[in-house]
Amino acid sequence: MTTKIKSITGFIIPLIFSLLLLNNRISAQELPEKPNPPKLVNDFTSTLSETEKSLLENKLVSYSDSTSTQIAIVITNDLLGYDKSDYAIRLAEKWGIGQKGKNNGVLILVKPNGKQGERGVFIAVGYGLESVITDAISRRIIENEMIPNFKQNKFYDGLNQATDILMKLASGEFPPEYKNIEETPPAIAFLIPIIVIILVFSLLVF
Repeated sequence: MTTKIKSITGFIIPLIFSLLLLNNRISAQELPEKPNPPKLVNDFTSTLSETEKSLLENKLVSYSDSTSTQIAIVITNDLLGYDKSDYAIRLAEKWGIGQKGKNNGVLILVKPNGKQGERGVFIAVGYGLESVITDAISRRIIENEMIPNFKQNKFYDGLNQATDILMKLASGEFPPEYKNIEETPPAIAFLIPIIVIILVFSLLVF
């Protein structure tokens, strides 16, 4: 019985991930090309005013020139079938955000419009910065600096405050509220074994 369960489990798990990957490839579309000339602030929704975009662009370009760390902002209404995290990570890779070889880029993705549950924010962080800008810290920045401002339609304020924190963290400075933040395993990590057990049990019974 144990051998049979292991055999079925070894078949089911790859099958689930293959189906998910296939569904993603079918539904997802081609990501947008990198703007030419390149910009660090790309608002495809007219959420920011020209002045606000200029202020953020100048700030991020100045930081990139002085540190080589690039922080980019993309505001879009269409994720092209991707999950927000997948979209942000893939776009950051395609556009080559950060210095080549250092993986020190950060992409802030904002989808400001849509029904509840369709709007979203995600911060994709390059490998070279993951030790100082962890997933937990990224979530804290979104929850503390961005969402409260976005709910009041203060998108510039939210992005300005978020980039301030990100620049400090990438430079080795840790504001008091961003120290000693522990990583919390995502809920899906606990659900996967339960889903697999249910599927296996269903196969054995039926």
